[in-house]
Amino acid sequence: MKTRIIKRTSPDGRVQYVIQQKHFIFFWWWVDAWINSSCGASCNDHFDTLEEAQNNLCYFNGTKCREEVIV
Repeated sequence: MKTRIIKRTSPDGRVQYVIQQKHFIFFWWWVDAWINSSCGASCNDHFDTLEEAQNNLCYFNGTKCREEVIV
């Protein structure tokens, strides 16, 4: 899935880094990742540092979880 990180600066100077994805229907629109999430607005797609956003990008770009049978 196409993803990107944008830097969003509020009028008061607060900076956040937001993970965005292509919209699931309107594929030409970039939207905040929570819009495509089954969790809705409770999905945390904004972070205070770029490093934190980069570390969490794997949860939004389609990277598969690794599962293994233990018993």
